[in-house]
Amino acid sequence: MGKAVRSSVVFAINGRRVELTDVDPRTSVLNYIREETEFKGTKRGCGEGGCGSCVVLLSKYDSKSNKIEEYTINSCLAPICSVDGCAITTTEGLKNGKEPHAVHTRLAEFHASQCGFCTPGMAVSIYSCLKNSSKKSSMGAESTKPTVAEAQKAIAGNLCRCTGYRPILDVCKSFAADVDIEDLGVNTFWESSELAKESSLNLYQSEKDPEFPTFLKIQAGDYLEVKSVRAEEVTAWRSASTLSELFTMYEEETKGKNRDVNFVAGNTSSGVYKDFKPSVYIDINKIPELHSVVETDCTLEVGSAVSLSKLITIMDARGGPVYSELAKHLRKVANEHVRNRASVGGNLILAQKRGFASDVATILLGAGSQVTIATSRDSCIKDMEEFLAGVSPDTTILQCIRIPSWAQYSKDGKEKLFFKTYRSSPRKNGNAVSSVNAAFLGIFQTPEVDNGYTVGKVQQLRLAFGHLGAPHAMRAKRTEKYLLQKTVNPDVLKNAVKILREDILSSAKDDDLYTATYKASVAVSYLFQFFEPLLPSSNLTSSQVGTPCMNGGDTLSNGSKVHSRDVTGTKSKSEVHNKGDTCTNGNSEVHNKGDTDSNGNSEVHDKGDTGTNGAAMNGTNSDESAVRSFGRTSGNGIGIGEGFWGAQSFPHYDEFSPLSKPAAKDAAVLQASGEAVYTGDIPSPPGTLHAALVYSKKALAKVKALEASDALTSPGATSFFCAKDCIAENVSVVNNIAGLEFREPLFAEETVHFVGECLGVLVADTHEHAVLAAEKVKVDYDNSTLGPPILSVEDAAGMNSFKISPLAVMGTASVGDELIKGEYRMENIELFAGSQYYFYMETHTALAVPDEDDCITVYSSNHSPEVLHDTLSAALGIPMHNIRVITRRLGGSFGGKNTRSLIVATACALAAFKLKKPVRMTLDRNTDMVLSGGRHESKATYSVEFNKDGKITSLETNVLMNGGYPDDYRDLLGLLLTKAMKCYNWTSWRHVSKVCRTNLPARSMMRAPGEIQGNFFAESIVEHVATYLGLDRDKVREINMHTHESAKLFYGPSTTGKAELFTLPKIVQRTKDLSNFESRKLNVHSFNKRSMWVKRGISLTHVIYPNMQSAKVARVSLFKDGSVAVASGGTEMGQGLFTKVKQATAYGLSLLWGENATGKVDLSKIRIVENDSISLANAGTTNAGTTSEGTCEAVVNACKMLVKNLTPIYLKLKANGGESPRWEDVVKLAKGSRVVLTAEARNGEIGPATEYMACGACASEVEVDLLTGSVKVLQADLVYDCGKSLNPAVDIGQIEGSFVQGIGYYLTEQIKWDENGVLLTNGTWTYKPPTIDNIPQKFNVELLNSAVDSSRILSSKTAGEAPLVLSTSVHLAVREAIKSARADLQHLPPVPGHCGPENMKGSTDPLLIRNSVTSMENVKRLCGLYNVEQYLEKLSIESS
Repeated sequence: MGKAVRSSVVFAINGRRVELTDVDPRTSVLNYIREETEFKGTKRGCGEGGCGSCVVLLSKYDSKSNKIEEYTINSCLAPICSVDGCAITTTEGLKNGKEPHAVHTRLAEFHASQCGFCTPGMAVSIYSCLKNSSKKSSMGAESTKPTVAEAQKAIAGNLCRCTGYRPILDVCKSFAADVDIEDLGVNTFWESSELAKESSLNLYQSEKDPEFPTFLKIQAGDYLEVKSVRAEEVTAWRSASTLSELFTMYEEETKGKNRDVNFVAGNTSSGVYKDFKPSVYIDINKIPELHSVVETDCTLEVGSAVSLSKLITIMDARGGPVYSELAKHLRKVANEHVRNRASVGGNLILAQKRGFASDVATILLGAGSQVTIATSRDSCIKDMEEFLAGVSPDTTILQCIRIPSWAQYSKDGKEKLFFKTYRSSPRKNGNAVSSVNAAFLGIFQTPEVDNGYTVGKVQQLRLAFGHLGAPHAMRAKRTEKYLLQKTVNPDVLKNAVKILREDILSSAKDDDLYTATYKASVAVSYLFQFFEPLLPSSNLTSSQVGTPCMNGGDTLSNGSKVHSRDVTGTKSKSEVHNKGDTCTNGNSEVHNKGDTDSNGNSEVHDKGDTGTNGAAMNGTNSDESAVRSFGRTSGNGIGIGEGFWGAQSFPHYDEFSPLSKPAAKDAAVLQASGEAVYTGDIPSPPGTLHAALVYSKKALAKVKALEASDALTSPGATSFFCAKDCIAENVSVVNNIAGLEFREPLFAEETVHFVGECLGVLVADTHEHAVLAAEKVKVDYDNSTLGPPILSVEDAAGMNSFKISPLAVMGTASVGDELIKGEYRMENIELFAGSQYYFYMETHTALAVPDEDDCITVYSSNHSPEVLHDTLSAALGIPMHNIRVITRRLGGSFGGKNTRSLIVATACALAAFKLKKPVRMTLDRNTDMVLSGGRHESKATYSVEFNKDGKITSLETNVLMNGGYPDDYRDLLGLLLTKAMKCYNWTSWRHVSKVCRTNLPARSMMRAPGEIQGNFFAESIVEHVATYLGLDRDKVREINMHTHESAKLFYGPSTTGKAELFTLPKIVQRTKDLSNFESRKLNVHSFNKRSMWVKRGISLTHVIYPNMQSAKVARVSLFKDGSVAVASGGTEMGQGLFTKVKQATAYGLSLLWGENATGKVDLSKIRIVENDSISLANAGTTNAGTTSEGTCEAVVNACKMLVKNLTPIYLKLKANGGESPRWEDVVKLAKGSRVVLTAEARNGEIGPATEYMACGACASEVEVDLLTGSVKVLQADLVYDCGKSLNPAVDIGQIEGSFVQGIGYYLTEQIKWDENGVLLTNGTWTYKPPTIDNIPQKFNVELLNSAVDSSRILSSKTAGEAPLVLSTSVHLAVREAIKSARADLQHLPPVPGHCGPENMKGSTDPLLIRNSVTSMENVKRLCGLYNVEQYLEKLSIESS
């Protein structure tokens, strides 16, 4: 019987049948969903499979087993033809009619959605975990719920930039079988942890899950053949049923034709190699040989089309030392959504043909795997090494992979097997390519006599390494050869390490030598970790490595081991005991939680562990009964290394209800269910065209010609506009700062000044066609006369390239009549603070719709509608009343959508205005990163004088800030950094900051702009002074900390406020108590004395954050049914603005019943409408974190005006009825009585009453792996003064998200560009915002119950920016760990033949760390690139 062939794609989406008879095979599932359906919950985030915002659930029927397989996929990577016969479920499809799914409501009620752009993907990921766990009963499992560990890993492949992940993890845990319900964080299901009960949660009911459509089962065996012809371009999708047919199809499509053909299994490679756009896809998923699984005692043979996820499942079931280790490693490759589709063979082919940094190739090479290569005539078997080094012709296919079990060595016998894999990555659980990977397999003789060795001679050895600069994974054969037939001892291992390092460095290119030195050090560390446990047992107590592959010792939080050893040769006087340990002599000095001495008496405990409700966190809040506490520091026996835990505490009061209540975020359920509408979700009006920007690929050059004729012949292309086509002014930004206006051109004309500068806009019929055509615009550059681009602040200063401004004085400061001399002086010390990209989940997007009479409406993802309004008037040459800018909500911003988004909106508006058709544009992630710039990298040079007690007497600082080329916010940058550096009492101070003009994109305002750089500089100076003097850094901080009087001197009396409002001393002390700081410092010190290869650090820092409100406006309108509409001048971008405004409205209108009346107007009656520059004109911008409080005050003022209007009606009804009138009755009668039911008001006058100081402190503890440089944040305890929080849950979410964003700044988010100004970190493959792998494993947050400030609405304070600065505590804790590592090096001999910083000895340099970037590579360098060799040299000397 011949195969059944269909020419139409048939699938289901949310239960609805879809049949496509004319479809371009290159269309992704994501693009189809977003452009052809009403389901907009599936978001376009990165297009690379790296963020999770596009995740959908794919269900597939297997007719042979009669089972349905369900798993998540990245819809951005899946071709639409690949889902033929499948059912797709988006977050909208989880609903039961109009009823939200349990996942949706829990995401809302646990405050786990802020901007909400990532939330639909999170919802589907969590649901998939629940769905697959619910099937456990069929496999005999006791529970159909996931475990805590399983639930938390459900979102390991999803990014969130807003929340800091803790509340999302709480949602995951809330569904787990083994969760202690009291451990869950702040939510609306119960008022505090002591009242927690599972019955309060809305339950997940699997019986209500969407069912697999019956019609798809009928067509399950069909084969798809699709051909598409568009603008003379032919594309095709074909399905092969056998290998023979596959080769026939390939010949048919290529013989005599110039076509690119791609064999498709999962197509996940399109996230990496986006430029490859084949004309023909041949689906190989229905070829039996490529999906076969054959198991024998000795091997496992899997077809090349088997997915990585399926391979993991197979290996888990098979077990054994090799397969179990491989499966464990594979779980860290990519993310689950990618692994569900990515094939084993496809990964290997990418490694072979494209040099992809494949973990899979490395570990299979290490395991001794083979591959079968098939041709149309025969097949052959090749070793993995031969396969990777060769070239497979397109006329061949990788048929299967044969992986040996090495079972013959796993049993008791004369030989022992050891197999271990390694990877170095900023994200331990994957979703990041490893910087170095390895797999080692060794067969060792069993010692014939007890000679102290674990094993005897090396019989067989495979040492495979990947990503070391070679084109593919390779074996270290010279090292293998040396080690064969040797018994490994320190001398042998030292020589092996030397050979390995030499081979790696000898093959490195000169321009890669710096990075190769780091990679070689990590590779050496892996080799050391593998062999170290096999050294003679006599060395175990002094040399055991603290890594998971070792045996013996006390277990650390990461599964590593602590071993008593003493590098210095002296005994530690204090003992540290892990949880549950006891001291036999009853004299233990410091214990962690729950430890007891021999008498059962606990002496010192971690904070907050006095009960199950976390009440111990709230010792300083003056009214204990008015404190709400959620969560606790640990629970259910799960330690730090196995989960994420935390507690939240905040003061509670009722007098301004519903303000101050932790109400769920407005529209959070809609965000989770995908029904919340963002700018990119607005349905396209009929005839809408799509635009893509054409931008400069040179940093500094003359533009000789700009030719678009070829581009306009591209499929779907219609128009191209550049500078000569501008209608009025060539302008994209018109902004006014402190009375000074700056303008930025829309398109470059004669000269381009940075990579990413816009040259034009290409318009086409679809988004894909616009992007494709834009790439075809030809630009002729000439950079022969302009010289090299200026990229650094040093180059800018040398060229005198500064952004000159009349307001430059704001970047200077002077305290004291003269600089006061000290007993010591350090001078001309340089510090460097890095940059950071915003990584909002929603990229820049806009929709421009022309209207009659030269009017236009522009929908923009922007938080400055007023600025865009002004800009469009100038660019289009029309009066402002002809322009309407609408913004409903943003998918995150962090400052990046203040001015940078105006470029996209203005370009759209120009094209729409000229074409008289709607035009929309959404930037892809790569373009967005290139155009948007980010935080200002800065360099500080300081000279400081101080006394022997650490008191600083004078400080001189000069700061250069890299501002990129456009002016942007040049006038504020110096001011903000200067404010941040005032956080200590320098006694006397002279400061100058300058903004440099360089040939880079604009360095614009980013969350805590200038503040984190300034705080880093200030804290570094204090640390350097402490290190120079050999003093406790915390004592030096304390002696230089501000008092109320010194703060007034530095910040001014109006900002500092009254003495009772200066909460810094109270906050710092509370943080010490909350974190048990002093005891943990002793713990860290003792730990480091005993641990050689893992070091810890702990640090406590504070922030002083001056703020000034800007003018905000609001309009409140009442309707006769009692419903309320509120228009505010602020933009909702995840900060909870609309939520707080809704609460403020309910409070303000309830004043109709008197000052103490609360809750008279229900929140459900109130709607906050989108920001509209016509309906609420001149509303200002949303920035500096103060918009919420200012807008709430404006709303309350407007409500008071309405209450005044309604009072006569209220009194009339009360007099007639004798009872308190209902709100609806009052408004209805007022409407009939022609009472004015709309009021507009602003917040208070700008002046001293709107200036205030926000303070906070945080203690952070980290753990550093000295062998790889990886950093784990163990715990953070943060106390913050929010004043009287308008919504504690929202503010805590802002605090946590801001802090984690700061962790990214210091640890994972390193921006790099090359010598030509081209951004290298331009996507999720190269730029790494934090995931759940990077957040504190314990994260405790407490809001201080501070004094009332009657000049402000509820005395509230901003919470969104200052906590980011507190992440400096993480950086400083890493410093402490590094210092401990370097101190150990003082007692190790140098490596013969090596010198300099790569082989440093000791920690005598007080200026050890001068760079904010504490990436894995930088940390490893500072801990010692030759520390393994030094250690082995020590052992070698001792043994001789």
